[in-house]
Amino acid sequence: MTMLIRVEHSTEYVYSKPLIASTQYLRLTPLSGRTQVVESWKVSTPGAVIHQWFDQYRSCCHTLTVAQPVTELAIRVSGLVRTRDTNSVVGIAPAELPLGLYLRDTSYTVCSPTIRSYAEKFRGSADRNRIEALHEIMLAIADDVAYTKGETHVHTTGAEALEQGGGVCQDHAHIFCAVCRTLGIPARYVSGYLFHEAHASSHAWADAFVEHLGWVSFDPSNRTGATEAYIRIATGLDYAEAGPIRGVRSGGGVETMTYSVMFPSQQ
Repeated sequence: MTMLIRVEHSTEYVYSKPLIASTQYLRLTPLSGRTQVVESWKVSTPGAVIHQWFDQYRSCCHTLTVAQPVTELAIRVSGLVRTRDTNSVVGIAPAELPLGLYLRDTSYTVCSPTIRSYAEKFRGSADRNRIEALHEIMLAIADDVAYTKGETHVHTTGAEALEQGGGVCQDHAHIFCAVCRTLGIPARYVSGYLFHEAHASSHAWADAFVEHLGWVSFDPSNRTGATEAYIRIATGLDYAEAGPIRGVRSGGGVETMTYSVMFPSQQ
């Protein structure tokens, strides 16, 4: 199955005092590949300057800089993407980083005693049939870590979310990656968009590497692999490397952020 998805995503900041300077990394631009074809895409940042580049994972990034005082800042993206269902198989890119990189701990995906103990439940099945074990891990996380907004924050680690028994898609992806890496399975964090039952949102899930298939997607929050309803934006070891917007600022006082994601039309 395929979908033609139009995206309109707006992030707006209002500052109580003039923002003197700001530098932000934007990972908001999808690329064409096995699961999608980007027919058009535009990033707009009125009053700021952006420069495009590609990170080590070949995700398309922009550096945003504000060089003069402002009290408001808007980041807007719009585009049209044709997606298709590949039974969750993403495959292998022409130029891949060494798989060993995706076994590394990070501050978000640290293989703590809690993670290691949880992962051991799946070691036997992972040795017998990796793809079946990965589905077991995905469903177990969905069962054991309820999708609950407000239980965690942007700095919560996967281990902390597992211990609390609640979190959001970012936390589910971090737990999945940490468990996989504990078992010796390369895994990576994925950010993008999801259109689901008339609801549009930014979303996060994970990929795990399976011999003879390449990268395969798993979304514990929705108990499924990625379908034609998903738009892939960026990958990395965790949220810090694949999150949509990250940066630093000088001045600005109290920052208020609002955002919206709309999928005006699908086919």
